[in-house]
Amino acid sequence: MNKFYLEILEAIKQEAKKTKQTSETSGYLGHRHFHYGLSVPQRRVIANAWIKNNDDISLTKFITLLDLLYRGDSYEEKSMAGLLLGYLPKLRRQLNPKLFDNWLNYLEGWAEIDSTCQSNFTTDEILLKWNDWEKFIKSFADNKSVSKRRASLVLLTGVVNNSNDKRLTGLAFEVIDKLKSERDILITKAVSWLLRDLIRHNKIRVEKYLEENLNYLPIIAIRETKNKLRTGKK
Repeated sequence: MNKFYLEILEAIKQEAKKTKQTSETSGYLGHRHFHYGLSVPQRRVIANAWIKNNDDISLTKFITLLDLLYRGDSYEEKSMAGLLLGYLPKLRRQLNPKLFDNWLNYLEGWAEIDSTCQSNFTTDEILLKWNDWEKFIKSFADNKSVSKRRASLVLLTGVVNNSNDKRLTGLAFEVIDKLKSERDILITKAVSWLLRDLIRHNKIRVEKYLEENLNYLPIIAIRETKNKLRTGKK
């Protein structure tokens, strides 16, 4: 078995002895995978300690490690992959976006999806490989998997808030328009999130889109987006 993977799994199990796993927690996080009950700070400590001892890991070995973590049985293993992506930008930037099409097959629920897709990929990274990212985000939005459909929205949340690049803005509205009629909470909350992030650079366009789609958008997206337009908060 891969030594890097075993080091992380053993660290997770050791840390789990200090806490208590509950089925209720797994339910809240929206997945059916085993949950050791580790908190975010506990997982961050494990990730940082591992990186400190293995910061020279090669790209090939990093990809193998991520693949094993995403295929792991527990929520902690899957979310640890997301943490490592965030903490190792030099390696992350070298990854082919096509890899995520496969890794997303092993994720379910908002917590697992967002641990990989939320704010891990910067505006510059996505634009640098724009043709690839555009292709995969569009394919995710059309996918039968609700996890991939959510990913198509969450991948764009941070970047449209940080940039007014027309490619990102256009893709964001395109994905929202494709998914606006869905009522799965994984999608409705992400539609609301992306609309609210678009306000920073595209307030007038968001107002117009909201007005034109009141009969199609999820109620929660309408309510939360209107609130941010009015108050500037959340």
